[in-house]
Amino acid sequence: MLVTSSRKPSARTRTLCKLLSRFIAGRCMTRGKMGMQELLEFAEGGPLIVIGEYHGNPGELSFYDEAGELLFSLRFTDWYSKELDSYWFSGIEPKLAGQGEIAEAFKVFFHFQRVENDKIDQLPPSSTLIVVGENDIDFMGSGKSLFKLNLRGFKKY
Repeated sequence: MLVTSSRKPSARTRTLCKLLSRFIAGRCMTRGKMGMQELLEFAEGGPLIVIGEYHGNPGELSFYDEAGELLFSLRFTDWYSKELDSYWFSGIEPKLAGQGEIAEAFKVFFHFQRVENDKIDQLPPSSTLIVVGENDIDFMGSGKSLFKLNLRGFKKY
């Protein structure tokens, strides 16, 4: 899975690109002048996530399938925890928790193992977890929130 940026990304967008790709055990690449076909070639037959900007900050995630078809997009503001500075990403695929349309879209896109909300406490301490709520998506590692996307909109295509 490839995570990439808009054409001229800000430092914050590049940071989110790196964090998200490490968290989901994917690859990160700065887009530059590449068009969609070139990005799909770099994705090597896998899905693609493009991080868009709003006023110089990361503000949208667009999720594309292997053929380059836009499946859904999220608008958001981001937040980072101080815990992130000392966190080591294990490269293990995270688990997915949450209910609703966004959680279902994530399940179909990522194919991550789904965990019921009442079973989160039973996961091993080193687990990574994406918790999809009504208003946010929390990316957690070792039981702590590492970064969060505060949702502003969701659109399915």
